[in-house]
Amino acid sequence: MKGVFSREAGYKLPMTARTGKSLLLHGVMSAGLALLLAACVNDMLSIPPVEAPRVEWPGSAPAPEPGSALEREHKRLIAGFGGIYTNPAAQTVLDEMGARLRLVSDRPNEAYTITVLNSPSINAFALPNGYVYLTRGVLALANDTAEIASVIAHESAHVLRRHAMERAELESRSVLVSRVMTEVLDNPGASQFMRDQSRIAFASFSRQQELEADEIGVRAIARAGYEVYGATRFLEALDRAGHLRAGIEPPDKADLLSTHPPTPERIAHALQVARQYGAPGLGEADRTRWLAAISGMTFGEDPMQGVIRGQRFYHPRLRFVFDAPEGFMLENTPNAVLGVTSGAKQAMRFDSSRVEAAAFSGLTAQLAATPIEGVPVGDLTETSISGFPAATGLARGQDWAFRIVLIRAGDYLYRLIYAAQGFNAELDAAFMASAQSFRRLDPEEAKAIRPLRIRLAKADIGTRAEDIVAAHMQDIPKALEQFLLINGLGADEALIPGQMYKIIAGS
Repeated sequence: MKGVFSREAGYKLPMTARTGKSLLLHGVMSAGLALLLAACVNDMLSIPPVEAPRVEWPGSAPAPEPGSALEREHKRLIAGFGGIYTNPAAQTVLDEMGARLRLVSDRPNEAYTITVLNSPSINAFALPNGYVYLTRGVLALANDTAEIASVIAHESAHVLRRHAMERAELESRSVLVSRVMTEVLDNPGASQFMRDQSRIAFASFSRQQELEADEIGVRAIARAGYEVYGATRFLEALDRAGHLRAGIEPPDKADLLSTHPPTPERIAHALQVARQYGAPGLGEADRTRWLAAISGMTFGEDPMQGVIRGQRFYHPRLRFVFDAPEGFMLENTPNAVLGVTSGAKQAMRFDSSRVEAAAFSGLTAQLAATPIEGVPVGDLTETSISGFPAATGLARGQDWAFRIVLIRAGDYLYRLIYAAQGFNAELDAAFMASAQSFRRLDPEEAKAIRPLRIRLAKADIGTRAEDIVAAHMQDIPKALEQFLLINGLGADEALIPGQMYKIIAGS
């Protein structure tokens, strides 16, 4: 969390809260990583500028030209996903895979630069110049070299087929037609119809791209000597990860406006292609090498960016902690900590900004100058929270009411915004109790908050998954489900004696 708020811009409640959809679905992708980005694991539909960026197709993977659209997207992507994660052992394996896949591609002169992003989300992207990005979450989910090679091959396929550029051109034409309908022909109804039709066209277009990239990726890892079923294994793990996070059963049918195919559809398609190359077990799927490469890698949140432990958010670097109200699910994004209740009737946001002493006019003045959803903040009160000067105010909109709390601690202003439909005194008391929980971490507390890491444990004869979890993962939420997921194991699958398995453990 490194959010900044502006008194000029005010605050807009995230659209998901206004429409009743979960804030947790937005994550970092809602920041608008523009059209040149081909997002494959968690792609989201966005509205592009009228003129799509013009990018010349390079002959290799040079650094983006300074000031270019590619450089801006490269920097936004790295900043939006926690920066670059350095892991020399894993990077060596990834670079070897990139070179190996390039040699068997349709254009072997095209080089790739593979970057690991410091994010626990499971995501992968590619820019048109051959830059491929994998999050830590992707690395942790993969169990052998064939699985992770399939992800790189999939992203490389997007680059080779210029999918991002094709999508940018399609979206640019659609937005241009929509604006002409509205501004030139004065026909906003037709404009809305065009936008609705465009959403369907984008979704279909993206599904075609994803399935094409899956097929090209499977064929590429086969030619490079990897086991082709690595792709289906990773997609199955991806599907399970989504269900574990959401806490729901697999849906009966796909959303027609999904921006990529439902994972079961991708699994079936990849399996169909893989069967053309023979039975499972043919080709390289080096589990030992891959697990050794990621052993010790940070798992989940990086404490330098703040960590969530149940209802509590810690930031060891800035040395503070607070508790969310009961019933809130929290997500730490690059710009803010977001929270939402089941049903999205209540939401919260925590962000921060550095204090510019010369321009700072006081806490209540700051609140009064920062409207919420265009609604002025009233009922201003100065108070104190954990010894820090603070101020609170209330903004009442038509459907939502907002309790806002500002806390000044050193060079930072911390802001808590609580939003609720059906706002009442009981809810307000819960919100204020949450705000009052904000306090400074002492040095020993901050030091004790360490990242979780991927470690390895060996199975002996008769060892069960439950035994390893009990011995090493007692403090991990949904520990057994997490263990089975990251190791690609079924609920009743026996462990192989002598084989190493990933566990999640403290530093």
